[in-house]
Amino acid sequence: MIKTIFFDFDGVLTLDGSGSFTTCTNIQKGISGVTFDHILQCYRVNHPKMLLGQTTHAAIWKDFCACVGKDLDMKILDEAFRNTPMNLEMMELAENLKDHYKLGILTDNSKERLDALKEEMKLSDLFEIIVVSGETGIRKDGEETFIRALELAGCKAEECVFIDNSEDNLIAPKKLGWNTIFHDHKKNDMEFLVKELVRLGVPEAESLLAASA
Repeated sequence: MIKTIFFDFDGVLTLDGSGSFTTCTNIQKGISGVTFDHILQCYRVNHPKMLLGQTTHAAIWKDFCACVGKDLDMKILDEAFRNTPMNLEMMELAENLKDHYKLGILTDNSKERLDALKEEMKLSDLFEIIVVSGETGIRKDGEETFIRALELAGCKAEECVFIDNSEDNLIAPKKLGWNTIFHDHKKNDMEFLVKELVRLGVPEAESLLAASA
């Protein structure tokens, strides 16, 4: 019996497959004369450390600006976080499920970005459990994050579903006995996702298909 459904953030609850892609795309909109690829290259220098909470955007901002060649106000970063394009169909699905299941987010993300989006999107109103690598210091490529998530959810592995847009991120939970679904963010095939949820024992997901029929 399924009790808890966990969603990855970027590429599942959002339309872009990566948070750094979204952030740098939005930063570029606010500056001129710098290519997206260069902004992304400068941002990703410290990105692995930010994902593990080993540094902060404030700590690396001066170096980032020097790399980009622009003296940027950090306000542009906060705006870049908050202007993340959400996957409205996926959010609607979560809304349909929240009265029947415990919902959670499992994401490799910086604490600052998720804090901004929690506030902007009121994520905590919908998702009871939010596990962020920037807070735990642990990413989704190992089992520890999923063990912690089970403890927070208070359920067994076979009672959980995890949806992610990276098949590599599904390896660890599968080993623990989780039910997993790969969601290709480029296709954003909600019909396939709903059918997979129903197959795994989440019949309430069908209401989304019925509403769009």
